[in-house]
Amino acid sequence: MRDELAHPQAPETVRKWIDVPLLWLEARSPTGRSAHKELEALDEGERAALLLAIFLSADLLLVDDRAGARVARRMGLRVTGTLGLLQFAAERGLVDLADTFESLKRTNFRCRQEIMDRLLLN
Repeated sequence: MRDELAHPQAPETVRKWIDVPLLWLEARSPTGRSAHKELEALDEGERAALLLAIFLSADLLLVDDRAGARVARRMGLRVTGTLGLLQFAAERGLVDLADTFESLKRTNFRCRQEIMDRLLLN
């Protein structure tokens, strides 16, 4: 995950954010392997996230990759994506969802507009 955030193609603000040590952020790598054959089809980032979620008995896994989310659900994990996380934050008054979606559109994040529109109606 950290490598993805620091990747040269990630937005500059994200790269700057991940480069500053944060006291509340703990970077961890999964230990061991899983017997789940479905994990082999995922890329390294999704595979690591799923393994770590299993190891930590995570309450919720943030993953936007459709294949990764599908495998995680089959493994019994509770999953949300970026849009779900933003909706959660908006429901708690932490962000303005419309403004946040406009900012998100200026990044390399992609999703169908109708998904954002549906969330804005809720």
